[in-house]
Amino acid sequence: MKKASINNKLGKGSILLAALIIIFITILLFPVYILKASHYRDGEYLKSWLVKRGDSFSIKYTHSVQLTPVIEAYYIDEEGEIILDESYFYSYGAGLPSDTPYKFETTKNGFRIYDIDELMDNLIYRTGAVRANHKINIKGKTYPFLDFSEPRTGIKFEVEQSFLLQHILKEAYNVKRQINYRK
Repeated sequence: MKKASINNKLGKGSILLAALIIIFITILLFPVYILKASHYRDGEYLKSWLVKRGDSFSIKYTHSVQLTPVIEAYYIDEEGEIILDESYFYSYGAGLPSDTPYKFETTKNGFRIYDIDELMDNLIYRTGAVRANHKINIKGKTYPFLDFSEPRTGIKFEVEQSFLLQHILKEAYNVKRQINYRK
């Protein structure tokens, strides 16, 4: 009687462990969307963030001529595409619009162009070396471009479908690479 009870308990424990392992593997192989930053020429992976349709992010930098802040706001549409939504800037200057076909308003903080809704097939920024100080703000956190790229690097942003495990492994490798680079 005791042997049957022990075998029964071991059997239940093994089944529970197997079920947990299957659930864990299923979660890791679950498809997710990521916003990926990569080197625009060779596609080298630099950084990524988990995203879903409807998420938004912004990129802020200092304009190289005017030396004033520029903020460009994006969202991810239902097809997983990056859409430019709004642009904020504080003074007119080289490369900044003086007129626009989009909605435009003057605020106490500068100028706002909104309801742009323009698909960004190639969203590329070049990491500033000193003044530009490019940063991406996503999910309430800010990440300076120089934390994941070299100065003057062209960075392409795109949304991709990936597996959660693949994302975790790439980010773990990326953290290790950054730690070794800073030594």
